[in-house]
Amino acid sequence: MESRKILRLVTSLLISIALWVYVINVVNPSSTTVVRNIPVTLTGTEALYEKNLAIDGSGKYTVDITVRGSRTDLATISVDNISATADVSELTLGQDYITVEVKVPKEYTVEDIRSRKQQVYVDELEVKTVDVNVVYTGNQTQGNEAAVISVYPSVVEVSGAKNQVEKVSSYDVTVDSSALKYEEISELLLEGQVKDSSGNVLAGVKASDPEITVRAAVYPTKTVTLNTVWYGQPWAGASINKITVPETITVKGASADIAGVSEVYSEEIDIDGISGDTSIGIVPVLPDGVYLSEKDKDIQMVVDLDDTGSIDFHYYPYEISTSNLSDKLYATYSLPEDQYITATVKGPIATLKTMSASDVILTADGSKFILGTTNVKVTASTQILGVNISLSPETVSVYVREK
Repeated sequence: MESRKILRLVTSLLISIALWVYVINVVNPSSTTVVRNIPVTLTGTEALYEKNLAIDGSGKYTVDITVRGSRTDLATISVDNISATADVSELTLGQDYITVEVKVPKEYTVEDIRSRKQQVYVDELEVKTVDVNVVYTGNQTQGNEAAVISVYPSVVEVSGAKNQVEKVSSYDVTVDSSALKYEEISELLLEGQVKDSSGNVLAGVKASDPEITVRAAVYPTKTVTLNTVWYGQPWAGASINKITVPETITVKGASADIAGVSEVYSEEIDIDGISGDTSIGIVPVLPDGVYLSEKDKDIQMVVDLDDTGSIDFHYYPYEISTSNLSDKLYATYSLPEDQYITATVKGPIATLKTMSASDVILTADGSKFILGTTNVKVTASTQILGVNISLSPETVSVYVREK
């Protein structure tokens, strides 16, 4: 009796399993699933560019969809066999919206598209030319360093929303120094990244040449003497307290190219008109096949100026005012033809930079003027504190007559 009961239980279990297998594999009922983060491909961008417009931002959008299909089919669905697109050709300047269209294989049905309508911002199209900048990674042995022989193209055009393109600083390509050969040039085809001055990638900006050809090698380094050449006179005649420059730099190149190099000169540096302590980049002039070490690519000449100087203002005789002159008299000043009075103002550079000719007043004391022509002394005054003024010449001719 007990064995019959067990037999019936086993039989029922086998029937249940068989029915379940039948339902799943034969009847295969319909069900739904959610596929998330499907990337949206933007179409019509060329038409948008023709209107001098571009989408402001990364241009990367995604949607989630709910699809229906058989359980066996749903088990194999993925982002790879789903297409999501949005046409941007009719967008207008400012805030606008894209509408996402989704296509799935015929065995599925799309029941819902989440975030089908998405907000975008459209800006004016901007095009800008920037330098290709090589960035090094990877370790190197002591006394050796990677050197870029050539970069082609050396500049690229970037385009996109004006708001983004205005931030572009460079187009960076990365060279793995550890993968280069010693004193043997390798040719690399590298994909670059558009970056701002802080090194952030601007994903929404496109480059005209996405791939850059870089020829590079690992070369030995050498320390050589640097002769820095400069000329010019600081603003307001300020004297130079000290000029600080590096005495040596490190160069690199093939052994045969750097063997005879013991010193190099810089390009001439113009300090004419500088008005305060200043740092100016030094550009060494290197022989062919010799390159500057990365650690010295930003070397500077530091100029320490005295904080006092002098500036000159020029005045014609008619600009002289008369004090204490009798109401019955009239005075006219003169100098030899084409001459003028020079007012030399000495004081702190910061103060002098704020001054103009109108800050200095020339005056002659008319209290002792007599009729006719005489020579009189002219004085200078100003409301600006901390400066001294001298005049040349100090005397002018004055003609005094009655009114």
